[in-house]
Amino acid sequence: MAISASDNALHLWRSKTIDAFAHAEASVDLLLRKSNTSTKTDMFSAKIDALRKAMPNSAIAEERKIKIDQMLVELMALLPLRNDIVHAPMIIERVGEGSFATFANPNFQCNYSIYKRVLPAPRFQALATKVAQVAKSLEVS
Repeated sequence: MAISASDNALHLWRSKTIDAFAHAEASVDLLLRKSNTSTKTDMFSAKIDALRKAMPNSAIAEERKIKIDQMLVELMALLPLRNDIVHAPMIIERVGEGSFATFANPNFQCNYSIYKRVLPAPRFQALATKVAQVAKSLEVS
């Protein structure tokens, strides 16, 4: 089966979204080092929690820490989307003329139902853009 332009757009935005989350995680890692904070796990959510609990210091002033914490709240709200996009295969479903990326995270499956996240390309694009903005804000905040 040939891949359509809309399928390519979904693959592109998935890739850009994963890259944006990787950029955000790298920013969080750098801020953890600057705050002299370590975590006992590599889980992204634990890193965010540890950074939110970190105290301002000479490398991260109190005013900057407040801005960082605001960005971390926004980022934390997006982690469920990240988890589905990263931990589930993307299946493209077509409805009428539209194509949608669907993700069925195996961590949320049971014997009686299917939990599936559905993203059209414009929403995927918006998500990638939002995460990239948060990552950039963490760099300069």
